[in-house]
Amino acid sequence: MTNQAKPNLRYPACPRVQRIQDFLLLSSFGLWAAVLGLPPVLALHLLMTN
Repeated sequence: MTNQAKPNLRYPACPRVQRIQDFLLLSSFGLWAAVLGLPPVLALHLLMTN
């Protein structure tokens, strides 16, 4: 799609704030991936070593 977001004067968005929001969004995905993915791997590793 080629639609672009229209700037809203009530909610100005500066590029720095957008970069911070992008970073927080990506880091939250990474955190949830680690929280949901790491415990099963560690449990399997602990079961295989004993």
